[in-house]
Amino acid sequence: MTAILQEPSYRRLWISGLVVNIARWVDLVTMGWLALQLTGSPFMVGLAAFARSAPLMVVGPFAGIVADRVPRGRVLTIAQTTGMVAALALAVVFASGRGRYGVLVAFEVVFGLVWALDFPARRTSLYALLGAPRVAQAVSLETVSMQIAKVLGPLAAGWCLSRVGPAACYALMAVMYAGGLAACAGLGDKLGTPGATVVGSVGASMRAGLQAAWASGTVRAVLMVTIAMNTLFFPYQHMLPVFARDVLAVGPLALGALVAADGLGALTGALVIASGWGRLDHRTVFGSAVMIAPLLLVALAGSRWLGVCVVILLVMGAAESGFATMQSTLVLLAAPERLRGAAMGILSACIGTQPLGTLAIGLLAASLGSPRAFTLNALVSLAVIVPLAIPLIRRRT
Repeated sequence: MTAILQEPSYRRLWISGLVVNIARWVDLVTMGWLALQLTGSPFMVGLAAFARSAPLMVVGPFAGIVADRVPRGRVLTIAQTTGMVAALALAVVFASGRGRYGVLVAFEVVFGLVWALDFPARRTSLYALLGAPRVAQAVSLETVSMQIAKVLGPLAAGWCLSRVGPAACYALMAVMYAGGLAACAGLGDKLGTPGATVVGSVGASMRAGLQAAWASGTVRAVLMVTIAMNTLFFPYQHMLPVFARDVLAVGPLALGALVAADGLGALTGALVIASGWGRLDHRTVFGSAVMIAPLLLVALAGSRWLGVCVVILLVMGAAESGFATMQSTLVLLAAPERLRGAAMGILSACIGTQPLGTLAIGLLAASLGSPRAFTLNALVSLAVIVPLAIPLIRRRT
């Protein structure tokens, strides 16, 4: 792990990813709390989250093909510049007192597009920098940066919301995007330019990526589990503001602590994987994690004490880390080199199915309450995931 971070190009890409992910988590916590405060409706919180994550579902496959055809450094620069400008605009809007729900949702679509472009370009850059032998460690370290961000971002957002206001949250996001631009400036061709050798139409590339993904039993299972996790399990994260306010009766500071606890658990899990446990069978880690996490969500739904919820989210975060790390690792290792970006784009689209789940859990939380919504989603996710995960574990080689 230390040897990889000693490589200057990878270290700069890692720092860029860290600050961009801090901006992302500041946005997610701020969006959820503002949507709830502006409308008072759990469904409207889910609708805002839908707007934030829908671009990944719609644009994800095309963004992956872009990563195969356009220099990845250029893609990352465009994505981070767009995020910085959008964050500055929202800071001005809320500082002037003109922040409304419709404005919030419109800008969340922009942030969703930024993430849809950034994800496949950043992940395929790892392979270009380090190659197959070290890609699992590289993805683990990427997960580490994401989880450090998931600790720092929500805490910063909670503090800004409770002490200063939403304009400060968006100003902080703009600073983070600017830091990301500075960190990866000049990397250019070091991130790979596979686009120079790609021929054929975008449609042909997408079909080839789908065929390559579906031909591998492991990748096929990973993609199906990813859809189930993102439509049935992860939408709980967007309802945490509702759970915090209506069930635990706490404010934005405690909400930030809840999300940060999940991030701290995921950070611990990612560090364990990156520092040597990466030798564990990838399929076993992935399959075990996706069965444990929904059980913990049931436990969270039944808790009414903030301290207990924090502990549950710590453990849940570790399981989520095993899923997130091995998800990308398994796809990157199985996909042919010329279609690696397309395969990651398909994975992006599977991750991007989360908007469907956010709308559903918003409706459930509005009618049944967030605890029952969490429990129902967790049980259905287990029913879908277990038949996929157990054969995947048994397929270990």
